[in-house]
Amino acid sequence: MKKLLFNIIMSGVLVCSCDDFLDITPQNSITDPFSSASSIALYVNDVYNSLDGPLYQWDAIGDIYNRSMFDNAFTDDLFSNDNRWNLFSFTASGAPFDRWTDCYEAIRKANEGIEKIGISEKLTENERNRFLGDLHFLKGMFYLELWRFYGPVPLIDRTLDRTEDDIYYPRSDERSVLEYIVAEFGQAADLLPVRLEDAELGRATKGAALGMMASAYLHGAGTVDEAYYKDACNTADEFISGDLKGVYDLFRTGATPQERYQNLFLEQYEYNCEVIFDIQYAYPYKFSTLQTVASPPKHSTDGYGWGNRDNPTQEIVDEYEMKDGSFFDWSNPEHAAHPYENRDARFYASILYNGAVWKGETLYTSTNVWSPSQGRFVPNSPNGWGTATNSTPTGYYLRKHMNENVVAGADNRTQGVGGGHNLIVLRYAEILLIYAEAKNEILPAPDNTVYEAVNAVRIRAGQPELPSGLSKEEMRSRIRHERRVELAFENKRYFDIIRWRAGEEYLNKEIHGMRITYSGNGASPDVLYERPVLVKKTFDSGKNYLLPVPQNAMDRNPKLYPNNPGW
Repeated sequence: MKKLLFNIIMSGVLVCSCDDFLDITPQNSITDPFSSASSIALYVNDVYNSLDGPLYQWDAIGDIYNRSMFDNAFTDDLFSNDNRWNLFSFTASGAPFDRWTDCYEAIRKANEGIEKIGISEKLTENERNRFLGDLHFLKGMFYLELWRFYGPVPLIDRTLDRTEDDIYYPRSDERSVLEYIVAEFGQAADLLPVRLEDAELGRATKGAALGMMASAYLHGAGTVDEAYYKDACNTADEFISGDLKGVYDLFRTGATPQERYQNLFLEQYEYNCEVIFDIQYAYPYKFSTLQTVASPPKHSTDGYGWGNRDNPTQEIVDEYEMKDGSFFDWSNPEHAAHPYENRDARFYASILYNGAVWKGETLYTSTNVWSPSQGRFVPNSPNGWGTATNSTPTGYYLRKHMNENVVAGADNRTQGVGGGHNLIVLRYAEILLIYAEAKNEILPAPDNTVYEAVNAVRIRAGQPELPSGLSKEEMRSRIRHERRVELAFENKRYFDIIRWRAGEEYLNKEIHGMRITYSGNGASPDVLYERPVLVKKTFDSGKNYLLPVPQNAMDRNPKLYPNNPGW
């Protein structure tokens, strides 16, 4: 299928400015963006492009912040991360990124679009409803991002004119924000189609709106009120036994469980049955440098490769089960002697480890390697353990999302070498896990539907079904484990920890890597596995469940005070 790109073609006719962080009518534009159906399409496309933030981009700067802020990945590349996320050591005026301003600018554009498109005579009724559905969906997405990062935020449902309106809004409480988000997704779901035509790939659907609604309810169940678990369950059930039953399914193309999971994220399998919403990329118009150039190890046929960003930690590696469904355990002598054998297929599809095959060559991440010419072990360069460029600070490299056919360029920024694979925001496997988690929380003990949802995900990965007779608490633990493994490196982990209120458990502890050293002879070497501490993460439960409202926004609008607790 030819890749069609609705939301990556940038509009060249729109120039908007925003002098404030709130919802201000733009003062300059080259042309009227609502003068024709085609210009309206470009306007809506421009709002889609505003999703391009740390949660929704393959970018060497913004993306790394989100990954290294939790416990699945680590980087020692100070160009991208000065350790503020690892230690949560930043202030309201020095947070690693500011999505407040960008999201409110996008919300202003969405509000203006809804108002102008709603009365436009340039559109048919079907065109009008479709564009309105797009914009309501996008408003929901921007407010969802603001709410999950910042908690109580101002709700602005119209365009504002600084010469006539009071543009300074106070923050609404978190319940009100959640209900507003749900209402936006609900309006979108009523207006959007169930399926897309090829020319519309990249736009939202009814499934995207309801799926994000379910995700919002699940977050609210942990942060606002447990009663929202019922809403999350019912919304997710629309995909399982409701109106969207059969529209989506688990992707199963591949000869082995590893291939089926690995292929899901590759460009040649985009728009498959599992993807509900994704962010569009296409080389050379908009492409990934991080996942195909910045993160993978250097290879003999590639001109370049940074390799020391987004490196998986030992914590996520240890989370992958054994192939028989038992948990990996360093106190088990067999496990400790052969830590990378007989593991969950998703491990091999997600992690590059010492001894893995990458682009047809065996990858060594150890401190040293055997030199046949010298008859001894010598320091491992360039992909071994260490702090130099191309080395791995954790003993691992990222495999998930990586396309082995993409060749890294010596200067990817100017040569434009990179991957064109889309970034999946929501897929059917997550819907199954949302349903299972929410259903388990509203029942005294898990029923068959909870087991069926989790087991479907496990079976696709080649893992055995969960043992029967689990208690509510045991099932909760298994679902949380399954989310961590199935959705690893998909920008889910941080918000899971936040909504579970598990920051002290996962983000206030030492994070480890794997240092492997060989000794003896090359034919039958002795192997030493060590788990050094990479960083001691710190997390203040009285402060760090929300980010601070940026100080520049507080300075402009005194109604935003006080800032979030602890900030």
